[in-house]
Amino acid sequence: MPPITQISIERDCFGCASGSLLLMRADGSAQRVQRGKARHGTVDVLARGSVRAEDFAALARLVEAQQFFAMDDEYQDPDLRDGPWTLTSVVRGAQEKRVFRRDEAGPEALKVLELRIDEMAAKITFVAAPR
Repeated sequence: MPPITQISIERDCFGCASGSLLLMRADGSAQRVQRGKARHGTVDVLARGSVRAEDFAALARLVEAQQFFAMDDEYQDPDLRDGPWTLTSVVRGAQEKRVFRRDEAGPEALKVLELRIDEMAAKITFVAAPR
């Protein structure tokens, strides 16, 4: 099985002034984008950082342990059209698995993975990229 080379998490909602995207790669690079929305008068803000190899490897092991690649592609209440959503993506070899969930739907394993991604992001020092 090829190794996991990229893990990302994106969050947004219709009424939010901005969304966010966190992207981490096995090569140690990381970036965080605060996505602006014209209707709210906000703009994109890009920041870059570094993730430690051992931290990325531990997160990749958790992705496998939580059986991320066997999860459904989408978890949401079909009657709910708005609300906060999360899109978690993992690249392994030529395969990219994306799992979308809205308003806290989905298995506990997905929520655990999102929490660990957030914990790892909190350890990264991000520096705003020049415009």
